[in-house]
Amino acid sequence: MPLALFTTSDGDIILRAGTDPGPKYDFRVHKFILSLASPVFKDMLTLPKPPNKNGTEHPDIPVVDVTDTPDVLDMVLRFIYPGVEPPKFTSVPPLSAVLSAADKYCITSMVPMLRDALKALLPGDPFGVYIVACRFGFSEEAKAAAMVSTPSCLLNRSYEEGVRQMASTDLFRFVRFVIRREELGRSRIENYLVLAFHGLDGNCLGDSSDDHWDTAREFYADLTKTIQDAFARNPNLELKDLLVVLDKIPDPPLGCKPAQHSGDYYYEHDEDDEFSCPLQPMFIRRVLADLAKTLNIISRTTLDDAFGIDSE
Repeated sequence: MPLALFTTSDGDIILRAGTDPGPKYDFRVHKFILSLASPVFKDMLTLPKPPNKNGTEHPDIPVVDVTDTPDVLDMVLRFIYPGVEPPKFTSVPPLSAVLSAADKYCITSMVPMLRDALKALLPGDPFGVYIVACRFGFSEEAKAAAMVSTPSCLLNRSYEEGVRQMASTDLFRFVRFVIRREELGRSRIENYLVLAFHGLDGNCLGDSSDDHWDTAREFYADLTKTIQDAFARNPNLELKDLLVVLDKIPDPPLGCKPAQHSGDYYYEHDEDDEFSCPLQPMFIRRVLADLAKTLNIISRTTLDDAFGIDSE
């Protein structure tokens, strides 16, 4: 239902929203405000209006029928009326409908706020945001949505209608990006951790027995799989996310103790032996920190490859 503000007694025109056979609502508003906000409204209001035969409550006020739903028109009016708080969006469909209305009425003043609202819906509905961003030519919002998307969203049937309306180029870019990034990311995770494991030797385990060696191998295998699974769910892993992953696998073997050296050794050597054992916590942390940076670089370079690096 329209706000009381949009049924004000000093309004000089009625916008009747809704289409048959659904309900219709009258918004009694002001020509001056509509004309300032929209050239389409301005032109519409200059046309002769037929007598208000259908409205008995205000027979002297002209009525303009619009095809917008009452909810959408209500939200549009909230944007263009001074002193009225704009609506809040918690999902993509109503925001998309309001964007369509803003485009139809050429209300350019709404677009920056709607773009901000669209981006604020990330990461909750990335593919939905991507579809809308592509539809209205918002390249930066489309890239931001792609960055937090995963290939699994392509299997969501709720997007079928939106996908059918997408340009084939936009869909191809998205598919190429999310699939290629996952392939490169999973491969890089495995390569990083394989190299770390190969840095082990018998002495590094503190015990060169097969049991210790197998335990270390299992640790790095578990770590690899767990991080790959986490990356599939969230392709924007940061170091803090990777450290949380460590809680999901058994602790590694103790590893060797740091070698003892004289003060001259520490002065002459850049690398700190205390962190050099692949089974020491600080070494594992360093590996994960480097991995997080690498995955971020993969995302950025793959995005640039798929979408180009030119901004709007």
